Amino acid sequence: MGAVNGEGIGVSAVPFTLKRSSDLWDSKGGYTATTETAHGLVRLEADRLVIQWRLAVRTESMGGSSWSTKDEIEPVREIEVPLHKVAGATVPRSRWGLLRAPRLVIAAADLVAFDEIAGGQGLKLKHPAQLVLRLKRADRLVAEEFAADVALAVARLPGPAAAKRISRA
Repeated sequence: MGAVNGEGIGVSAVPFTLKRSSDLWDSKGGYTATTETAHGLVRLEADRLVIQWRLAVRTESMGGSSWSTKDEIEPVREIEVPLHKVAGATVPRSRWGLLRAPRLVIAAADLVAFDEIAGGQGLKLKHPAQLVLRLKRADRLVAEEFAADVALAVARLPGPAAAKRISRA
């Protein structure tokens, strides 16, 4: 597992990036390109995932003979997802091998799990039950260890079968 916090609990974390762009032409021939880049960190704590990100928005506008660029950086946002709402995490292998940047895929066990991230105010996920995070190539091993830590933490959660075993004892 990753580093150990002051309470002796292992903490595993992975940095990520999400990027999306949009282009808009108006009726007067003006053009606006918007690029949103979220730089974030997903961290596994004792009983939850903590997802933090900061969104940088670059807007480039062209109208007639003028061109302008506007950069905005939003404050850090954070959500906590209880581990019982997480099904698991993987770093899928690409058929392109090492040529393509790795991705960390965190699957939800409950559609509400990533609701704050999936919505219009969040990161606008393609699927509300999957959080797909783009990683640097150098972070592949860290992400694979993180996915294994998540799998172990989810497996250790008390489930219905564990509750029955405890009540019989």
